[in-house]
Amino acid sequence: MLDKNTIIGLVLIFAVFIGYGIWSAPSAEEKAAMKAKQDSIIRVAEQKAIEAKALQIQDSINQLSNDSINVLNQDSINLSSFGAFAQSSIGNNDTITISNDLIEVKFSSLGAMIKQVTLKNYSTYSKQPVRIFDKNNYGLNLSVGQNIVRTEDLYFEPTINNKPITQPISVKGKDSVVIVFRAKVLSDSLKESFLEYNYVVRGDDYRVGYNILFNNLQGIVTDQGSIEMLWNSDLRVQEKDAKVERNNSSIYYLLKDEVDYLKENGTDDKKDENGIQIKWVSYKQQFFSTAIITNSIPFASATMQTKTENRPAKDSTYLRSMQSLLNLPFDGDEKQSVYNMDFFFGPNKYGIISDYNIDMEEIIPLGWGFFLLQWVNRFVIIPVFDFLSGFGWNMGIVILVLTILVKIILFPLAYKSYSSSAKMRVISPEVQKLNEKYPKQEQAMEKQKAVMALYKRAGINPMAGCLPMLLQFPILVAMFRFFPASIELRQQSFLWADDLSSYDSILNLPFEIPFYGSHVSLFCLLMTIAQIFYTRMTMKQQQGTTQMPGMKVMMYLMPIFMLFMLNKFSSALNYYYFISMCFTFLQVWVIGKTINGQKVLDRLKANQNMPIKKSKWQERMEALEKQNRTLVEQRQKQQKRR
Repeated sequence: MLDKNTIIGLVLIFAVFIGYGIWSAPSAEEKAAMKAKQDSIIRVAEQKAIEAKALQIQDSINQLSNDSINVLNQDSINLSSFGAFAQSSIGNNDTITISNDLIEVKFSSLGAMIKQVTLKNYSTYSKQPVRIFDKNNYGLNLSVGQNIVRTEDLYFEPTINNKPITQPISVKGKDSVVIVFRAKVLSDSLKESFLEYNYVVRGDDYRVGYNILFNNLQGIVTDQGSIEMLWNSDLRVQEKDAKVERNNSSIYYLLKDEVDYLKENGTDDKKDENGIQIKWVSYKQQFFSTAIITNSIPFASATMQTKTENRPAKDSTYLRSMQSLLNLPFDGDEKQSVYNMDFFFGPNKYGIISDYNIDMEEIIPLGWGFFLLQWVNRFVIIPVFDFLSGFGWNMGIVILVLTILVKIILFPLAYKSYSSSAKMRVISPEVQKLNEKYPKQEQAMEKQKAVMALYKRAGINPMAGCLPMLLQFPILVAMFRFFPASIELRQQSFLWADDLSSYDSILNLPFEIPFYGSHVSLFCLLMTIAQIFYTRMTMKQQQGTTQMPGMKVMMYLMPIFMLFMLNKFSSALNYYYFISMCFTFLQVWVIGKTINGQKVLDRLKANQNMPIKKSKWQERMEALEKQNRTLVEQRQKQQKRR
């Protein structure tokens, strides 16, 4: 409890505080002055707030005025530049994605163009999706008033069944979908005027329908007799060897019924084709192509160009640039003008492209310039290869079986050739005796007749060795064309080769050997070794026979030449040549063992004194020779008389 003194102390402290408060409180005059000052401060703050709000409102009014002026100016600019297409010069660049079983296509509403195509069943060597091009721009050059309006600068409204497109669309099987892009046109006519692109995406097709419709544009699009279509595309690297891919990329096109093309091998080229109907133009790569195909009205003329630009080293996807200026016939007085076309985005596969029946399969290098090569590839090699591939075997096994079948089919010809050569080796001592009997050059004709008579008595046909080899040559060259161009071999591995369509490498060199490369192809090396062994065997067997000077050196230089030539080629080709050479080596050895040399000599001995039955051709040649000899003798007698 508090004592008396504590309580008195607390009361005095509270009394002091109360007394100080009463003493220090302001007077009535001081309170009035303080209130006036506070009211003044509040009025100043309110005034500043009002002024700031007024400035904000004025700024908004000024901004609205400027925006209105800009809109008016922009409309004026668009009207002067785009004419009746002015309202289509402003819009949103939307992307629409449509896919089918084979491809995914991305459309852009700006220009109503196909901006990107992805092939679903293929990948690049680096295991990325195959996108055929980096850049793909195309559009019409329209004469509108005094200006040229490019449709790639216009914004089109995309619809499907007159409804906006809100999500990606997928098309399956036999179904199809039509996407419509329409550009608005200002017109004084009561009739509806527009420019329209229709794209048709089918469920199981590498082609995309591309139709252009001019509706009631008389007097808007000036009649120049034709409309220009400019198409630019930058192709992408897809394969293991970009240099080989670049060398196999160019522009192909169909002039009436003849396929032509710009230079390949990475060379820049340009061509003008005027006054000739062009049915399709293809931007061809090694294994993939983009093409535009006319179905109704062919292009009247075209200017096409290929070039390879210098790009930064980091831009490793760039391959080549393609450009075409195509002219479509156009009558500006027509109420409606329709152009039906197709785009093709797909593989250079013979079985696919040949079904279109437009000769576009000729973009695949199968030896079209020589009828025998294309016949061998089209009607023999490709059908057999496709048949064998259907068993699901590894492609290395397919090539092995194909080689065996080719060797079996050609064996009768090979047997005649090799057996004839073997018999000629048996009687080579007799031939050598004739060489010694007729050593002089002026006796060459007599020596030739004696050798031919010797062959006749021995039952040897010298042409039996040359003709079969000549008949086998088209197949050899056809294979040279087929394997590097076969997309079926693309990215197919076998043994140490990771891609049979490209070179195989067991050693990458830190430097490049001229004409050889910077890698060592084992299949090419094996092929060269096999060819050297075969050459050595044939040279050994031909000892004692008549040979042209330097022929032996040439025979040994040929494998070395092939080594440098084929080191960068398809590993499938080198593999085929290697196993083919091994089978040839085996055939020659077996046939050589079946020839009975003593039997050939016995026949020669038995026919030694028998008269040689001459063919009609030999009789004619001998008669001509006798006639010439008589004429020479008569001239010599006349000269002596003089």
